[in-house]
Order: sequence, then structure tokens, then C-alpha cells
Amino acid sequence: MKRLSLFIGLFFGCFTHAQTADFILKSLVREDTVLLRWAPANADLMLRGLRNGYQLQRIDGSGVFENNSTLRTFSIEPFESRKSVFENSASEETKNMAAFISDMLQNSSLSAESNQMAFAVLLLGSSTNRDIARMLGLFYEDLTALSGNYSYRVVLNNADSKSNTVTLSSDTLTVDHDLSLLSGSARPRLKQAYLSWEAESLQADYVAYWVERSTDSVHFSRRNTLPYFFLKSQDETDKTICDFVDTTVAEGIVYYYRVTGITHFAETGKSSNTVAVYVPKNICADARIDSIRVNGFERQVFCKILTHCKVNNIQKWQLLRSDSLLFGYTVLKEQLFSGHSQVVTSSVQVPLESGDRYYYKLALIGVDKDTVYSYPYYFFTLDQIPPSTPQNLTGSVNDSGMVSLTWDPNPENDIRGYRVYRSNSLNEEFIEVSRTFCTSPVFRDTLDLRNLTPDVYYRISAVDLNYNNSKTCAPVKLLKPDTIAPVPAVFRAYRVDSGGVYLAWNNSSSADIAENLLLRQGNNVVDTLLRWTDKTTSWLDTSGVVGKGYDYRIVTLDQSKNPGISESVFVNYETGLRPGISKLQAIVNRPEKQVELSWTLPADSEIYSIQLYRAKNDSRFILYKTLREPSATSFTDKDLSMNNTYRYKIKVVYKNGVSSVVSEAVVVIY
Repeated sequence: MKRLSLFIGLFFGCFTHAQTADFILKSLVREDTVLLRWAPANADLMLRGLRNGYQLQRIDGSGVFENNSTLRTFSIEPFESRKSVFENSASEETKNMAAFISDMLQNSSLSAESNQMAFAVLLLGSSTNRDIARMLGLFYEDLTALSGNYSYRVVLNNADSKSNTVTLSSDTLTVDHDLSLLSGSARPRLKQAYLSWEAESLQADYVAYWVERSTDSVHFSRRNTLPYFFLKSQDETDKTICDFVDTTVAEGIVYYYRVTGITHFAETGKSSNTVAVYVPKNICADARIDSIRVNGFERQVFCKILTHCKVNNIQKWQLLRSDSLLFGYTVLKEQLFSGHSQVVTSSVQVPLESGDRYYYKLALIGVDKDTVYSYPYYFFTLDQIPPSTPQNLTGSVNDSGMVSLTWDPNPENDIRGYRVYRSNSLNEEFIEVSRTFCTSPVFRDTLDLRNLTPDVYYRISAVDLNYNNSKTCAPVKLLKPDTIAPVPAVFRAYRVDSGGVYLAWNNSSSADIAENLLLRQGNNVVDTLLRWTDKTTSWLDTSGVVGKGYDYRIVTLDQSKNPGISESVFVNYETGLRPGISKLQAIVNRPEKQVELSWTLPADSEIYSIQLYRAKNDSRFILYKTLREPSATSFTDKDLSMNNTYRYKIKVVYKNGVSSVVSEAVVVIY
């Protein structure tokens, strides 16, 4: 019932005026007559109209119908009063329809669904058949209308129901609407002609159509015996196109089509444009490839063409080949067809004596460009020829140990992939590192850089679809980024003497040494004492300060500046002596009867006292004076006797109790 309700809704959609009324009224003005059609909104109203009849009311101009002095009424009698006219009709269709309506009115036990179905059928029939419309009391011709404006409406006899009002001018004739453009095309395989036109916008003017065909574009005949309606189902609410399929066409003929509209008053309206549809000739045959034989670089293809009709419409055949099942076929050979079933043998060349793999097809080309293909035939020969050796292998290793390899793609078109091999030395076996075939000429590998080998070697081979392996290419050597520190140097001896700190060591055993540095740290200051690149293994440090403690280390740098740092050696630079004074001078001041001494103190600031020793003539040195001022740099000796020789020496005493060496003597003759 959903589809039926949708159909009824579409029919009423043809009447665009006052769709909320009980009856929808529509008019058509012709010369000397006004045609009026109406439709009830439901099955119950239609039954009431059949039983009670209608009144068609007319007034001059427009206005209110009630108490209007110009009101004129035209009665449509109940069906029972009029049915004899139709039962005695010469038309069997009219008689049968009259009997159907009579039975429906007399059978009060019909279900609501049956009444609704009958309502749809009768309403559809009345839209294209005036006799049915008259039987239903839904049609009237007003021949009394003079020149001027009129208003019409329809009401049920003995019931409170009415239609919308239609106002018209009897002087303005109704003009039929032009049909939209008709388009047509052939469906060769189905032997059909397909027509379509836009019908949504024509529903207010045309309820159905006649489809007409001609073979000479002049004399047309109808293809449909019943009017062709534009209907929608509940799943086609957006449908706007009306289409028609003609299945009675023959191949090789041009057909001309046009569509003529049928108005809601069962009149034939305007015709559409004429379209020409050529139904091409189809091939009536099959193509088949039976077998393929090998003869060196030649492939002999054996095919069959099987015709099924006297006229098979084949113009020529083609042999096609591709290395893919679905696309890429090219024509190898083409030849005209003789007209009968035949065996086709064709010889084609292949680039390799073995290892080829192709899909073959046989195509039949028709006189109207129709094409029939055989099923694809796959043929291959066992490939025993390995691919060529891959070329131009290059690569690099970054600081993270990531290896990038690239090479030129092989020229063969049957390459399955590439295998990659690696070794740490040319004297070792190469091990495959590719887990699957490399389908492109690129490979990524990862190395552990925490080893002592400075380089790595790679080589590759190509593999074809038959798993033939090429020769491996020449190995390529890649340098690893050096992240391994060299073996540190080792101190083997040290000693402290009066000349300084003597150090001895064994140099690093690593092979890529760039430089060695001897470092000394004291008082948070690091000094570089020595740099060497040769086999130096000892050094005397004379620049230390006696009494100080020093840490010594050797830093070994390789070519990548990775440092190898030795174990430190702590040396307390202690000789038992400290630096003494320098530049001791003595000046005789005879007028003042004194000797003035001056000297330069050592740089060390931890001096406790300064001891002055004096000897007179040949006597031994004795402690003469102790100066408690640690910064003293001069002394005046006034305890002197004439005609004597005096000798002076100075010793520095430090706060830790250690003394310096005694200075050289300075001699004064007084």
C-alpha cells in the first residue's frame, strides 16, 4: 500500500491548485468550449460521487458563489442514472469498465485496500480516457460559455464537500506546453534502443506519453499500446527522468523516435524533437586461444574463431599481448576475416629465448566496431638466464651507525628483487643481511660502532622471477665513524730528584693515533707539558714547584679526536730543599762604615724567616743574623773592623720547617 499511496500522490501532484480541497479541479480552454476535469482526494469521495453525482457551478467573473445572481449549475447524475449509455457502447473496453464500476458500487463488502486499489486504477484510466472520466462523473464540457471571464467549482450532491475554484477567460485558449528535449542511444549488446526525457516539470500539463518510431523520419507509429506514465516508487522520490526501452529493434538500422504528450483531458499534445538511434551490428562469434608452442625466439599461437550465425559481422581479428592480466595489451598482428569459422595460427617474437611470460588475447573487430575478446591465455617459459650484475653500488655510514646503500636498477623487466651481503673484512665470508628481497635499489642497515674495525664491506646480487641469482657486484668499502677511544697510555715509572720529576710511560697500542698530550694538574690548574706524535716514552718535568703535589695524565687522541685517557699518577714534588734567594749583592759604604746587602726572594710566599751567615777572613761561616720579616730583601751590617775580608751567605727557612739551599757567598773587603 505504500507504493499505491505514493502513486496516488504523484497523480494528484499533476494538479497544483488547492490540494487541500476534497476535489481538485482543472480546466482547459478550447475554441467554443471549456473542458473541466476534477479528481477526488480519496476512494471514499469517489464512491460518494458515483452514488450521488456532482454539481458543476459557474459564475461570471470571480467572487463568492453563494447568493450570486450569475450562478449557473450543471448537474452530473449518479452513475446508476447514466450507466446504460456506457453498457450499450460499441466499445468493449467501455462496457467492461462500466461493469467493473457497477460491481464495485454493489459490493459493499470490499475492503478498504480493495477500494483504494480500484480508486487508483480508475483514476489512472480516467486521465487518458474520456469515456472512463465521463463514467466516473469527473469530466464536463461547457459549451455555453460566451466571451468573458468565468469561475468554476465542483460540489457533491447532498454532501458538504467542494473543490478548489478555477477562474479563466474563455477568450484565452490553452496552449500546450513544449516537451523537453528527447535523447536516445543504442544498447548494442542488449539489442535495445534507450530513450529518456525530463518529465518532472511536465506533470502539470501531461499525464502520460505516446512513444512513436519511424524508419524514414516521416511516417511514425506508436510503440506503446497503452499510455506511458511517469511514475515514481517510494524509493525514487528524486526521480525526474522518464525513460523508455524499445526491445523490438534490429541491428544495422537507424530508427527515429519522438514522444507525444497526453494531457489530463485525454488529448494528444505536442511532440518532442526527433532523435535518431542506430543499432549497431553485433558480432555473432566467439574467439579462443588453444595453445602456444616454442621455437627459439618464436612463439606460435594457435587460435580458433567460432561463428554462430550466417552473418557474423566480423571485419578483422587481432592478436594482442601484455605482461599484465588486466591492462597494457598491444596489437601484435592484425588480419581481415574471411567470413567463416577458421583456425588462426600466428607467429610472434619474444626478446628472450627463455624466461618470457605474457598474457595473450584474440580480439574480433566487428563492422560497427563491436569487439569480442577471447579469455586471456597465460604462457611462460622456464627462465634459466640469471640477471646481469648490479652496477654502481655506493653507500655511507652516519654517526649513529645507519648505513644507506643505493645502486642502479637492473635493466631486466623480470627482477624480483635484490639481496644484500656484508662483511667486516675482505678475508671473511660475506653474510646476507637482507631479510626479504629489496624491491627497489635502496637498502638501510644498522651497524654497532663499538668495535675496533674501521670499515665495512657490502656487495649485492639481483634475483629474477624464477629465482635466478646474478653474480654479486664488486664489494664497496664504507668507512665507519670512529667512536671508539684509543687504548690509553700507561705510566710505568716516575721519580723525584733535584732536577725535577722524571716520568716514563708506554704509549697507546692503537693504530690510528693522531697525537699524545702530557697533562699536569695542580691547584686546579691544568698545564700541557708535552705534545708528541712519535715514540717518545719519557719526560723530565723541571717546571714544578718543590713541595707541591701534581696529578699527571696522558691523553691519547685518534684520527676522529676520540680521547684515550690514562690512569693518573700523583707525584709529591719534594726534594727536602726549597728555592733560595737570588741576586745577592754587597756594597761597602765607607763613609757610614757599613756594608749594605740586597737580594731577591723566591716566588714562594710561605717564608718563615731569612738567615744571614757571615765569615771573617778565613774563619768558617756562622749564623750572624735571623730576619723574622719574611719579605725582607736587604740588610745593613754595621759591626765591622777595618782591614778585614767579610763573606756573606743567605738561607731561607719556610713555614713547614724546610730550608732552602744556602746561597753562593758574596765577598767584601772592608
